[in-house]
Order: sequence, then structure tokens, then C-alpha cells
Amino acid sequence: MATHVRRSVRILIGILAVSGILASAFAGTAAATSARTARWTLEDYHQSACFSSNVTDAYYGIYIDGRWRHPIDVGAANLPPGGTYTTSYAPIPPGSSNGEYSLAYVHVVLRSTQALGTYTADMWASNGRITQSVPITLVVQSRCGY
Repeated sequence: MATHVRRSVRILIGILAVSGILASAFAGTAAATSARTARWTLEDYHQSACFSSNVTDAYYGIYIDGRWRHPIDVGAANLPPGGTYTTSYAPIPPGSSNGEYSLAYVHVVLRSTQALGTYTADMWASNGRITQSVPITLVVQSRCGY
């Protein structure tokens, strides 16, 4: 009887040890999966602005949905020749957002002599490892409606 009890205790201890190891392994896997799926997305709200010889600049909002642990820098690329940009409230500090409110702005400036037409540039956001971009539209007309 005593042998049977000792054997049962050893089996129970073995089962508990294996259960603990498996639980730790699954907890580590869940944490790693959670870290990999914690993402952010630069939202595309199809932003467009009018430019003319009298209106040479516009602000485009940065909207991000998700969570991020590193600062996110922002900017513009593929602007028409002579076009420049500056940013406001960038880089965006670590945090989270639901993509509903602007977190920063990209200020685009074109030459007053920019040829008439519709241009598509890119607005980008980068945390240093991941860079995302969305198109922005720059409509250059002889006169803007405001």
C-alpha cells in the first residue's frame, strides 16, 4: 500500500511538473503572438487639397489606428518638382489611437508657378522598422474655391 501511495505521489508530481512547463510554454507563445500582432495602420482618408498661384500650401492630417511602442515619424514623398514639406507634432510619441483624430500634420508647399493639373504624392509614416504610405491628391488650378 505504501509503495502504491509513493508511486501515485510521484506520478502526480510528474503530471504537475509537465503541466507547469506546458503552461509556461503556452504563455510565452501567447505573449510573443500578442507582440507580433500589436500593429498600427496609417489610415487613408483620400485627402485632397487645392493649390493655385495664390494658395501654395496645404496641411494633410496623419491618422493612425492601432498601438505602437516606438515614435512614428511622418512626411511626404513624390511631390511635384520644387515641392517641399514640413511636419507639425511629429514624431508621434509611442501610444495608441483609433484612427479617428489627427495625430500630426504634413504641411505641403508648392511653387506658385506649379503647372496646372492633378498630382498624386505619398504621405508616409515610419517607426524605423515599418513604413506605410497613403496617396494624397494635390489639385493645382488657376483658382481655388476659397
